[in-house]
Amino acid sequence: MGSFFSFLAMIVFFVILIAFIVTIVRSGTETYHRSTVPPANAQARAVSKRTETPPEHTKIKGDLHYVTFTLDDGQQLELTVSPNEYETMEFDVEGELYYQGTRFLSFEPKKIL
Repeated sequence: MGSFFSFLAMIVFFVILIAFIVTIVRSGTETYHRSTVPPANAQARAVSKRTETPPEHTKIKGDLHYVTFTLDDGQQLELTVSPNEYETMEFDVEGELYYQGTRFLSFEPKKIL
């Protein structure tokens, strides 16, 4: 009976180990993919913004800030922005959006002459 529980404990340990390894590999692959996507720019309009508080058990400290942009082709793109960008971003403002995959780089509003 004792050997059965030892065998069961070993199986559980290896299942947890494999799940941990798969999670790390997936995270690394996604990060690599995001960083290899070439930067892009497009004419866009900032249409909305929202804040999300992550669950307490995560390592993320503070709120996450999102801005939704509508591109000239009609596609909507929601990107995570810094708290400073979030505070200064205005609605219905057109400009040049610079992004890399799902990473926000900058937004330059059109200057009115």
